[in-house]
Amino acid sequence: MNAKEILRRYAAGERNFRNASLRGANFRRQDLSGADFSGADIRSTNFTNATLRGVNFTKAEAGLQRRWLVAQLFMTTILGCMSGLMQGIVGGVAESIFDGRIEGGIVGGGIYLLILTSVYTINALQGFTTQAFSSIIVVFSAIFTVSFLIAISFVGTDVAAVVATVSLAFIIAIAGSFSTSVALSAATTSVFSAIVAATSASTATFIVARSFANSFGGAYAVLLIGTLLVSPVLREDRQYSISRTFGLVTTRVGGTVFRGADLSEAVFDQASLKSASFIDSRRRMTTFTHTCWKGTEKLNHALLGNSILQDHRVRTLLSAKEKGYKQDLTDANLRGANLSGVTLEEANLTRAVLSDAILTGTVLKNAILTEAQAVNTDFTGACLTGATLEAWNIDSSTILKNIDCQYVFLRETPDEKGNRERRPHNPDKVFQSGDFEKFFKEMLDEVQILIRNGIDPIAFRTAFQQLTEKNPAITQGAIKSVTKQGEDVLITLQVPEEVDKAEVERDFDSGYQLGLKEGRTAAMLESAPKFEKLAFLLAEKDVTTIQRTEVMTGNDQSQRINIQGNVNQSAVTLGDSNQVSNQIGQLGETETQTQLKNLLTQLQGAIESEPSLSEEEKTEALVEVGEIAAAGQSPTDGPMKKAAKRSLNALKGITLGLDETTKLATTAKGLLNAIALLFGL
Repeated sequence: MNAKEILRRYAAGERNFRNASLRGANFRRQDLSGADFSGADIRSTNFTNATLRGVNFTKAEAGLQRRWLVAQLFMTTILGCMSGLMQGIVGGVAESIFDGRIEGGIVGGGIYLLILTSVYTINALQGFTTQAFSSIIVVFSAIFTVSFLIAISFVGTDVAAVVATVSLAFIIAIAGSFSTSVALSAATTSVFSAIVAATSASTATFIVARSFANSFGGAYAVLLIGTLLVSPVLREDRQYSISRTFGLVTTRVGGTVFRGADLSEAVFDQASLKSASFIDSRRRMTTFTHTCWKGTEKLNHALLGNSILQDHRVRTLLSAKEKGYKQDLTDANLRGANLSGVTLEEANLTRAVLSDAILTGTVLKNAILTEAQAVNTDFTGACLTGATLEAWNIDSSTILKNIDCQYVFLRETPDEKGNRERRPHNPDKVFQSGDFEKFFKEMLDEVQILIRNGIDPIAFRTAFQQLTEKNPAITQGAIKSVTKQGEDVLITLQVPEEVDKAEVERDFDSGYQLGLKEGRTAAMLESAPKFEKLAFLLAEKDVTTIQRTEVMTGNDQSQRINIQGNVNQSAVTLGDSNQVSNQIGQLGETETQTQLKNLLTQLQGAIESEPSLSEEEKTEALVEVGEIAAAGQSPTDGPMKKAAKRSLNALKGITLGLDETTKLATTAKGLLNAIALLFGL
């Protein structure tokens, strides 16, 4: 059935082309999406830049037509002959160093064998790499020195000729080694081709070589390189990637071509893909998204370009899905892979790229997914019991439905107490149906913003106001927690699923920087009482329930405050005069606290009655008065004194902007100095 007939029937709505003979057909740039080519003969068929989305190639046979097999055998023979000719030339050059005497021929043949054996052995053991080239240079220097000394011992031998001929012999030996490796790499898919390559090389050597020793040496070299090279090439050793690629390109001429094809969701179950080409075309990349390779044969004999199939671990996993058990897939690129139903129990997927992949029904029991990328990944029905999910990257596009999971770990390496952050925390408890989705769904709807070196109250309020103005879906109740981590503060916001989280963080950061420029920088939140108070009041919440937990990590202590309650639009604000009065009134009856209470009351009255201050500035000033009152509960305590000092500096900053004749400016200076004395500042 020719291409025109297939295209005509496809245009008429037919999709069933099972067992069709499509040998040599040209479907370049055609759209055959959804067609069924199961069992079809697609040898030498051209699908370049074709759209083959969802096409069924189950048990299809790709590869070469007979005429291309003959051409491949011819190319293999040519490569073998080239190798043999080079080897023969090496022998002739080495022998020409010396005169025609018997002993000269023996020495020349010996040097020839030494050159070929050393070069071929180095290439066979170290591949065609920089390291191998360095080794060859060392060996070259040694053989060159030996040849030079031997040449001097033969009367009439031109030393300059020795220098030139030995160097040329090495160059030709390296070229011969590479051509031999290419010939054998090209023949690795066929025993017959390998025999032809080796025979051709040996025959050419005998024809060109000047002596039996050289002929024997050439055949010996082919045998050596063949024995040592074929095995690592078949293992796809990276050191031999150059020769293997050349071999694949050579033997894929005339094979089935999928260059630049869109093979998204195509099925190649149990298909034979020998001599197929999947490299990118000039027009576009070859697409393999969600392509099924289960049971595919001879995929390692196909030219795979830059696809994820280049990694033999990935290729093995996709074609033999039962072989994923305990496999090391660290840093593996599985983007867009179809891993549905694959067994990855106890597999190591650290830093693996799983984005856009399908893992429906995949067994990931006790698997390690530390730092794995799983954006837009479908985990529907996957088993994740015991999986390690430390720092894995998921977002709202990640599908977590009907997950089979009893518990997970959020740490790969246990801490000093042996804790791996199990979820649920209670070792006697397991997730019920739907719990896993709820747990991680809540995490997906969070935005965490880290503020370095503590919170500036003015900047925080400016940032949050700008954030809510630009994102009406975010309310005052969005602040889920405020965590102090050393000198830094981590704010966790609960946002609706549809909100762009990156935009939320950008809006907050820009607002915070704006607040820092417009206001005065307040001090870091060091003491727990001040930190707790600011966390609640900055959110302007009517707090009904407060839960505080301590988390110890080594010598560092982090404080997490979870806020629960309903937003009350009439809740107490930072500048509420009654609240400040209550704080002042809570001071004790000691002499120092009584004096402080009197000074703060005067300062409060001066602030509230100052017409030059805006309502926002009065609010900011009263916050600092309240902080001083809180610090006055323990005026000799170090952290409290620091808190009082910071608030006094903030109040001084507020008064600096006032005219010196104003009431607050004239009274504040004396009041602030007196308060400082009470704290011993």
